[in-house]
Amino acid sequence: MHSSLIWFYKSILDFKQLDIDDQVLLIKCNLVNIIHLHHIIVQNFQDNEMIGKHMSKWIDEDFHNQMARTRRYFYRFMKYPLILKLTLTLFIFAINLSTPRGTSQFQEYKNRRKLFELQNYYTSILWRYLIHLFEEKEAIHSMEIIVMQILHYQKLMIIMENYVREESHRNILHSLIQSIFGLS
Repeated sequence: MHSSLIWFYKSILDFKQLDIDDQVLLIKCNLVNIIHLHHIIVQNFQDNEMIGKHMSKWIDEDFHNQMARTRRYFYRFMKYPLILKLTLTLFIFAINLSTPRGTSQFQEYKNRRKLFELQNYYTSILWRYLIHLFEEKEAIHSMEIIVMQILHYQKLMIIMENYVREESHRNILHSLIQSIFGLS
């Protein structure tokens, strides 16, 4: 799933034109928080019971329930999967919503100004698309849901990251996942 999302980002011209170090840092900082949106799209808004059972055993049932509840908020966009694709695009350029992983990550970006411009550009596109689909009140509500649930995913991923860091068998994780969680 992670590799698939990285390929998605590599297909975005604006992303490909960024400095390679900025691309890597954006992926490391944001992928964990938005992978779930990609999963919703790939799974065509269908729940996978095996993931829930595995997550309940791996961390705990409450964590799984919170993940499932957050995921269900995005089901309101089932008829409009482009909303989630635009959201994925917008949030890969987010440097002000990502949780710091490591020291001074925010000073490491080569072209912060370009990243802010891209974030503003894709925010505008998402907003215009929401206004096109819905009346203003519903568009505002939709944008609020998107931002709040991304932030909720971020909170849940902090819990998962702490769990993974404490877990004695973390060395069996794929090297990409270890890198994303800052374990390698």
